[in-house]
Amino acid sequence: MATGLVQWRAAAARRGLKIRELEPAIGVEIMGVDLAAPEDPEITAILRGAVVERTLLLVRGQTHLTPAGYLAFAQRFGSAMDLHTRRDLCLKDHHEIFVVGNVVEEGKAVGAPKVGLNWHTDHYHLECAGLFTFLHAITIPPVAGETRYANGIAAYDALPEATRARIASLKVLHSRARLYRELFPDATEEQCQAEAKLFPDVIHPLVRTHPESGRRGLYLGGEWGSEIMGLPAEESKALFAELLVHMTQPEFVHEHHWQPGDVLMSDNRCSLHRATEWDETQYHRRLHRIILLDEVRPS
Repeated sequence: MATGLVQWRAAAARRGLKIRELEPAIGVEIMGVDLAAPEDPEITAILRGAVVERTLLLVRGQTHLTPAGYLAFAQRFGSAMDLHTRRDLCLKDHHEIFVVGNVVEEGKAVGAPKVGLNWHTDHYHLECAGLFTFLHAITIPPVAGETRYANGIAAYDALPEATRARIASLKVLHSRARLYRELFPDATEEQCQAEAKLFPDVIHPLVRTHPESGRRGLYLGGEWGSEIMGLPAEESKALFAELLVHMTQPEFVHEHHWQPGDVLMSDNRCSLHRATEWDETQYHRRLHRIILLDEVRPS
């Protein structure tokens, strides 16, 4: 059990906050928190403890949260902010906030509708990979457009002992170049080459130890651009597919049905997530994303 987990629950109760588990294996909603309020160190510690223990944290009703307030909230958990190379898809006054969705302003796309349509953890292609990801729901279609989250620690715990022994020392190569072409089909060849030069391939462990909880978990990266090393090609591909299917079984997954004002905070060190499609011809969907980067390599 992670250090401080009992304390965050006790502190939440003392502060009058209500807690609802989203699924048995993943996710918790905390009610009674205003993310636009001035920082309260105890509330920040409660939220961090919740997301470390449960992988996914939901706070609803944040429709009044401005981009500046949203960014200030995220910065309470770390200082290494991701700055996306596609600045045309970021907020003009807050480049740390990336726009996800079919958003058009003045006849120009200012959001990325196709991003995230695969199982992945954010920024696994970096030496110091994604820490926490925040999503703030601005505009939501009445149907579809859910986001699914999977807990890699719970999935690892459920593996047979023989499988855990087999994968204990394996490494995964992650290629941003291959991933980028899938994420941004509208990108030019020049943009793709620049992305590959900016982000060379990296290698991370397949099974990592969570630095705050001390628990072991699957760290697959993503189904686009990742491959297990040290095995014949077909065996590598089959093992990756087997582990992905295992980790994304319903018992390890929460499917989130968005409401305007939702803020979801996920721990990239032990999870995967995946966006789902919606009818882009009839409805608009807009989420504001912030990614905090870790300051240490996965290990």
